[in-house]
Amino acid sequence: MPISEYAKFFDLEAIIKRVKGYLENFDEREFVRAFEFAEKAHKGQFRKDSTTPYLAHPVEVVNILSSFKTDQDTLISALLHDVPEDTEFTIGDVKKEFGPTVAFLVDGITKLSKVHYHHNMPERQVESLKKLFLHSGKDFRVILIKLADRLHNMQTLGNINEPKKRNRIATETLEIYVPIANLLGIQELKSQLEDLCFKYLFPEECQKLYEKRKNGQKKRQELIAKFTEIVQKESEEKELKTKIIGQEKNLYSIYKKIRDLGKEIEDVDDRVAILILVNDVNECYQLLGIV
Repeated sequence: MPISEYAKFFDLEAIIKRVKGYLENFDEREFVRAFEFAEKAHKGQFRKDSTTPYLAHPVEVVNILSSFKTDQDTLISALLHDVPEDTEFTIGDVKKEFGPTVAFLVDGITKLSKVHYHHNMPERQVESLKKLFLHSGKDFRVILIKLADRLHNMQTLGNINEPKKRNRIATETLEIYVPIANLLGIQELKSQLEDLCFKYLFPEECQKLYEKRKNGQKKRQELIAKFTEIVQKESEEKELKTKIIGQEKNLYSIYKKIRDLGKEIEDVDDRVAILILVNDVNECYQLLGIV
């Protein structure tokens, strides 16, 4: 498939448009050049389903990272993150083509790939591995790319036919990647990873909880809208500038709560989370009074 068709197949124009929406100085030509380099490097390679071009993976990692409004070097490094490990091209080739910063990030991701997790590791070793993981990523962007890489791998975990391997990857994600995402405060990514792990590690419980949450979804959305309207109105009267974010808690967080309380899934109440942002601590206490 020619490069132009690949670009169309992955809707590269849509990705570029999205990135330009938050990066004024985004170099479209350099990004496309990185895409073409990745396409050349991964030519003939496919994902686990044997039909999807391998290039789909780095492109999806870029999609995930663009939702977090990452910079150009991060996006280009995401396109190239598997090149040194899985192709004939080296870090030296990446540095020659795209400069020292991109090469540094790609090299960091390659090194993180060598931090190995073993199934049923003792808790002490898991903690040591998490510290090693964080220590290895000398630039925050390296860890962010690695988290996005793991998220896409979890989204396509069903393509792996071996149940034991799926469970090992899901357990590793839950014990290593989820705590790191939480530590870095990337809650959206953490929640997505948790629910994907939940799906594979506790499929029956996940399905039951999914059905229960689905049944009360309309009611919860109405409650969030009503709460938001009231608090917003009261805040404006007190001249407080607030940003209110209402969302349903992810399935795994609900599951953990009912498990810790010793309840059954059938006993769980519908739960939502509401985040309200203000400018400083004093306003936080004012808002608490309003709530």
